[in-house]
Amino acid sequence: MAKAARWLDLDPGWLFDSIRDAVVVADAATTRIVLWNPAAAELFGYSASEAQQLGLSDVVDDLLATPQWSATLEGSSIRQTVELFGRQKHGHEVYVELTLSRLQSAASDRVFVLAVVRDVSERRQAEEERMERVRELVAQEHAAAAHRRLAVLAEASRLLDASLDYEPTLQEVARVAVRTLADWCIVHLLDADGTIRWLALAHGDPAKEALARELQERYPATEGVARVLRTGVSEVYGGASETDREARAHDAEHLRMLRELDSRSVMIVPLVARGRMLGAVSLISTASNRVYDESDLAIAEELARRCGQAVDNARLHQEAQTAVKARDRFVSIASHELRTPIARVKGYAEMLLAAQSDGDLTDEMLRRSLTRIDNASDRLAGLVRDLLDVSKITAGNLPLRVRSVDVTELVREVVGRYQEGLAAAASGHLLLDIVGAPVSVSADPERLEQVLTNLLDNAVKYSPDGPELRVRLQPKARGVLLEVSDRGIGLPPETAERIFDAFSRASNAEERQITGMGLGLYICRNIVEQHHGRIWARSEGEGAGTTMCVWLPEPHASAASLAA
Repeated sequence: MAKAARWLDLDPGWLFDSIRDAVVVADAATTRIVLWNPAAAELFGYSASEAQQLGLSDVVDDLLATPQWSATLEGSSIRQTVELFGRQKHGHEVYVELTLSRLQSAASDRVFVLAVVRDVSERRQAEEERMERVRELVAQEHAAAAHRRLAVLAEASRLLDASLDYEPTLQEVARVAVRTLADWCIVHLLDADGTIRWLALAHGDPAKEALARELQERYPATEGVARVLRTGVSEVYGGASETDREARAHDAEHLRMLRELDSRSVMIVPLVARGRMLGAVSLISTASNRVYDESDLAIAEELARRCGQAVDNARLHQEAQTAVKARDRFVSIASHELRTPIARVKGYAEMLLAAQSDGDLTDEMLRRSLTRIDNASDRLAGLVRDLLDVSKITAGNLPLRVRSVDVTELVREVVGRYQEGLAAAASGHLLLDIVGAPVSVSADPERLEQVLTNLLDNAVKYSPDGPELRVRLQPKARGVLLEVSDRGIGLPPETAERIFDAFSRASNAEERQITGMGLGLYICRNIVEQHHGRIWARSEGEGAGTTMCVWLPEPHASAASLAA
């Protein structure tokens, strides 16, 4: 347990905070809980410190006896999902779904189990009610037909539970659907940017499947799907008449394809999970004697529900894995960046001790070594400050001491100190260009100085041939615009936005092995946004230099002023 705790010492506790579901990490050998996010604390009622005194069996009944637990420990590549009763702190039982994954620590040979836990009590009750409705409706149909339709749900569930890769799995589910529920089936997903794209398509006739795919590629029609995505309500209607087809057709070829596919009856049902609209499933019949009714819709909605659950589970699993990878990346980067200045301090201290012991210590050696120790200590203090700031930002409590600040005076002072340093080192040039009258803003002067200093440090760092810097300050859109420009390595176009994310750096900086944790600009962005401002980067590309832009509003102005 102590070793596992050390593995987690550098984790500031914020990597899992953005995950909405309970996430629990337990030592595979002892089953003791080592990591417990706020959602888990809310679900079970134990604080993170209390949870670390518990084992998994203390909060989830019979988990260790399940085949899913054994398969996870054996390293199965298939996601293991199991539903059991969980126990909250005060003894209340809650029905939960656990998705189990096996993790190998990047820092040791320890094995852990990641469990994503969700309270599915309401879903279980709703599922029982839905299945009762399905059973009632199916009981009214012919026994053979009822068996085939329920078999579709069973086969779909088997496919969906067997793979983390939901995209090819949904294609297989579409093929299962055309065996009984439809002549052809198409699955659309709703992307984060609002784009509707078709993901899977199957037709009972291979020749017409090719035609249906061509139709989707050449003439995508998503009116009905978009309506279902907007309302969340399933739709059932008859296929297009000849008049409708002629009105919809873009050209003669489009009309030919619509006629050949000949949709007679259509169901469109939403894919929903945890209240979030994920996409839609369309089931189409081309048989003249088959018109979809309420019993068909009940089966289709249950199929869509299971598909939506699979998509949501897969995305949730990916989020959890991404969080774990980000944590490992944090440990790796922080260890490397902290190790370098510590090694310098120790190295120069040992050299001074040895020289003093041998009687070889000179004033010049002492001055040079102490200067380098001082520089390494400053670097170490800066890294620790950045890590503490990131932790405060993610916790939502980065403190600001706001007052009226003369930005012009603050910029003059910071740039003046920087100019003196560059002149003393004879290592570059820094020009200051102030346009217009002085401007005041409501801000924390120490945080604004931190932003400007960080931008200047970056400009020097990414100008390996010697910094040629320019700082420009001017009134802009009911605020003030600060620009820090360099003639350094520039930015690849695809990284201009990403460099403001935590631990993210431009690809050309990593290729040149320029050191850094990728936290400075992330901190700058959060400080600026807390001041209701904006920060962005401009670059013509690699080798063309970079300009970092910061806009801060005058009192009572807003970022909308900049857009205007």
